[in-house]
Amino acid sequence: MATGGGKKSKTPAAKPAAPATKSSGAAPKGGGKAATGSKLVQPTKQQPIKTGGGTSSFDKQFKEGMKQIQKDKEELKRLLEEYNKGLVSGGDDTGGGEEEGGGEDPALAYAKMQDEKARRNAFALLKDVFTQYGLSELASTIETLMKEGYEAEEATLALKTDPRYNKAYITRFKGNELRRSSGLNVLSEAEYLALEDDYTRTLKSYGLENYFGVDRTVKQSAIADVIGADISSVEFTERVSTAVDRVKMADPATKDAFQQFYGIGEADLVQYFLDPKKALVNLKEKAVSAEIGGAAIGQGLAATATSAQDLARYGISREQAQIGYRTIAEELPTATKLGQIYDEEGITYGQTEAEQATFKGLASAKRKRQQLVSREEAAFQGSSGTALSSGALSTQYLRRTSSGGQF
Repeated sequence: MATGGGKKSKTPAAKPAAPATKSSGAAPKGGGKAATGSKLVQPTKQQPIKTGGGTSSFDKQFKEGMKQIQKDKEELKRLLEEYNKGLVSGGDDTGGGEEEGGGEDPALAYAKMQDEKARRNAFALLKDVFTQYGLSELASTIETLMKEGYEAEEATLALKTDPRYNKAYITRFKGNELRRSSGLNVLSEAEYLALEDDYTRTLKSYGLENYFGVDRTVKQSAIADVIGADISSVEFTERVSTAVDRVKMADPATKDAFQQFYGIGEADLVQYFLDPKKALVNLKEKAVSAEIGGAAIGQGLAATATSAQDLARYGISREQAQIGYRTIAEELPTATKLGQIYDEEGITYGQTEAEQATFKGLASAKRKRQQLVSREEAAFQGSSGTALSSGALSTQYLRRTSSGGQF
C-alpha cells in the first residue's frame, strides 16, 4: 500500500513537469509574442499615410523635396566632419602639407562634389514637382532658397510671404491676393489649381477652351480675376450655360430681345455673363426677360425691357410667355378696335392691359376686357340680323376666349 501511494505521488508531479517543458519550448520560438508585436507595430506605421490625405499633394511633395535637401546637407556635414577628423589624426595642425601641395585635399574636394551633386538632384526633384503643378516659374526662387540654406517649413513660408522671394508666388496665385484684399479666405494651392481646372473643363465642354486666351500667363491672370471674385466652379458653369444655352443658342427673337434690352450681341454674351461684377441672380433674370421679350417679338408684338423684367420678376417663364403672347396676338386686334370704338366711354384695352389680364390675372384689366365684350354684345343684339354680313365687328372670338391665357 505504501509503495502504491508513492507511485501516485510521483504521477501528479510528472504532469506539471510536462507543461513546464512545453512552456520552456515556446519561449525560445517567441512565435506568439513576436507575431502579436508585429501586428501591433505595423498599423502604427501605416497610420500617418492614411491620415496624411488632408495635406495637398503640392505641399506634400514640396516638403518631401526639402527633406531630401536636408538629408543631403546632413550628409555633407558628416563628410566634412570626417575630413576634419582626418586632419586632426594626421597631426598636422597647420595644414601646411596641403598648402605645399598646391591642391585641394581629395576628401574636401569629394565632399564639395557630393554637396553640388545633392543640390542639383534636389533642385531637379523640386523643379519636376513645380512643373507638374504648372508652377515652373517658381523653380528659380526655390533654387535661391535652397542655396541660402532654408529648411522646408522656412522655405515654404518665405516663398509665400517674404517680399524678397514671394513675387513669383503672388503673380502665380494672383486670385488669392484679390480674395485677401476683399476680406475673403485664400485658397490652398491645391484648391486654387483644381478651380482653374474646373473652369477650363467647363469652357472646353462648350467649345470655349481658348476663351481666357492661349498664352498660359495671360490665361492664368484672367482666371485669377474670376477666382478673386469668389465664383465657385458650380456658379461658373451656371453662368456659361445661361449665356450659351439660354441666350446664344436661343431662337433669333430671344437674341434680338437681349440685344434690344441690354445692348449685348451674340459675340459678347459669354463675356457679359462671366463678368465677376455682375451677380448671377441678375444675369438669370435678364436671360428670362430676353426669353419673355423674344416670345412677344416672335408674335409680332412690342417688347420692352421694363415690361419683360416685370413679368420675369412676377415668375413668368419662357413657356408661359410663349403661350400667353400667342393668345394675346390672337385677341388683341379685335380688342384694340373695340377699344377705339368705345374710347369715349373711357374703356381702353391695349397690349399692356392684355399682358396684365393674361399673365397676372389683374382684375382691372379683366374688367376692361369684359366691358368691351358686353358693349359689343349689346350693340350686336340691338342691330339687325344682317350686321355681321354688313361688316360690323363681332365679339364671337372674344366670347370664346375671354378667359384664355389664364394660368
